[in-house]
Amino acid sequence: MAATVPPSVPVLPAARPVPTETPECEASTCAGISTPESVELHTAWPGWIPLLVIAVLVVSCLGFAVGRIAGW
Repeated sequence: MAATVPPSVPVLPAARPVPTETPECEASTCAGISTPESVELHTAWPGWIPLLVIAVLVVSCLGFAVGRIAGW
């Protein structure tokens, strides 16, 4: 007696639910990016003070280099 084999039925993958957007508070890659900086940081230093410090350092380094070359 031969057993009858039912015709093969293709197996379809289960339907996946449509992904929803990740809420901003749960997104790990953008956590803290859009937080505004505090008001204290806006008034901590005027813009010209860091430029003045950099200028003094550059002039000092150039003066030292010129002095070393002139003293050679």
